[in-house]
Amino acid sequence: MISYTSFTFFIIAFGITYLLYILCPQKAKWAVLLVCSYIFYFFSSKGHVIPLIVATLIVWAAGLWIGKLDETFKQKRKGLERAEKKKLKAKYSRYKSWVLALGVVSTLSILLVCKYGNFFIDTANAVFGAKIGALDVVQPLGISFYTLMAVSYLVDIHSGKYEAQKNPFRVALYLAFFLTIVEGPFARYDQFGTQLQTCKKFNPHDFVYGAERVAWGLFKKVVVADRAAEYVDIVFDGSDKYSGIVVLVAILFYTLQLYCEFSGVMDIVSGLGETMGLNLPENFRRPFFAKSINEFWQRWHITLGAWLRDYIFYPISFSKTFMNASKKARSKFNPYYANLIPTAVALFFVWFTNGFWHGSGWKYIVYGLYYYVLMMIGMFMEPLFRKICDRIKLDRTSKGFGLFRIIRTFVIVNVGMLIFRADTLTQAFSMAKSVFIAKGGFFARPAHMAEELGLDLKDYAILLVGTAIVFAIGLIQEKGIDLRAKIAKLPFIVKFVMFMVIIFVIIIFGAYGEGYGKPDLIYANF
Repeated sequence: MISYTSFTFFIIAFGITYLLYILCPQKAKWAVLLVCSYIFYFFSSKGHVIPLIVATLIVWAAGLWIGKLDETFKQKRKGLERAEKKKLKAKYSRYKSWVLALGVVSTLSILLVCKYGNFFIDTANAVFGAKIGALDVVQPLGISFYTLMAVSYLVDIHSGKYEAQKNPFRVALYLAFFLTIVEGPFARYDQFGTQLQTCKKFNPHDFVYGAERVAWGLFKKVVVADRAAEYVDIVFDGSDKYSGIVVLVAILFYTLQLYCEFSGVMDIVSGLGETMGLNLPENFRRPFFAKSINEFWQRWHITLGAWLRDYIFYPISFSKTFMNASKKARSKFNPYYANLIPTAVALFFVWFTNGFWHGSGWKYIVYGLYYYVLMMIGMFMEPLFRKICDRIKLDRTSKGFGLFRIIRTFVIVNVGMLIFRADTLTQAFSMAKSVFIAKGGFFARPAHMAEELGLDLKDYAILLVGTAIVFAIGLIQEKGIDLRAKIAKLPFIVKFVMFMVIIFVIIIFGAYGEGYGKPDLIYANF
């Protein structure tokens, strides 16, 4: 694929798109974005564009169908009595639900076949002893992202949040927009699709503001994440050779790599969007300052969490079945657990989907359920924890206890990252064990560690300084200080010098060229 940090992307893909976008007439801007987005996707996905087109047509047609049913109902209810209107509404609500189900199932079927088909076959072969041959299918680039956006589009039309888009090319642009299709963020149609219809005129302030964010994203990705990836890949690929601190550092470096890469790419695409006058939803909010798993996932991949909440958790929680279950639970349990039990069931589907969305393997399902189990333990044990803290007179609002909670959450997340990065669950367990049962002792290191692990002392120093900068910026933002707003008030010459310093730092200290690999974008595989 064409990486968002590559020369090809900035000079050709984005550069040409941007020039055409600002030079073309206002009414044609969205069409330029559509054509350029499809060209970008065609070359990035090596021509596998048919699933995207099919999904787009399904979603567009289903949306129009639902909209047509709404219009028909409004026409037919005129002059009817209240009882007749109610009966007619129930009838058309069923029709709409059937169309919604047809559209959602059809769209998800493409995802299930292309991404999960061979996983289902392998599982069936292993469990039932079947001998089903593997499917010869290719997983289209970004299919997990544009499929969930398609589902949210249909569900929102069904709920009456907005009307269906009549122009199929507008729907195509929303799903295929080149800045979001590879790694997100998940932008709802009412958040972003409407922006793609109007397309703001060129604004020098937007350009400068966006360029600053792009530079910050490049720093996190190229200087920090790509350098950490060198160490991580070597240790994970040869995990049987390492143990103790070497493995522990690899786990920590992977957490650093994933955060700086994913959030860095989000900064890049959001910044590029801002240069065009387009505002994408935020996807990260300093997750490593979180004091609980729940808070962590409210700060990490925010748009995925919001999608799971709105389209899985809420529909399940507010369904008649669960509302009735809640009433029965309140008659048998104390209020806390009566409310928690139905919530726990709904959250199971949320976390199962979270894990399954990330990949077609059991380790991803375990990854999602790992967080679910820990969250449930915390929720069910909360009354006991509260009593213990009251008994020992522990102030749970104190800074010391808050710091403990941050560290505890960080440790839990790193274990999750180990499961996420390891090739198999067996490898994850083996690496976790090797941290504590180390060959030659915890601090034992392989001979010629610098050469063998891909980094030298200069690389470690750059990683240390880069991580410190990322942490310091995050800490400042966590205190409520808007750095970008403050920078915007500085004289132009000061802002220009700061921008050029960041660019030269990226050029001089970036992990690219001879001696470094070209790591693929991690979330582009999902």
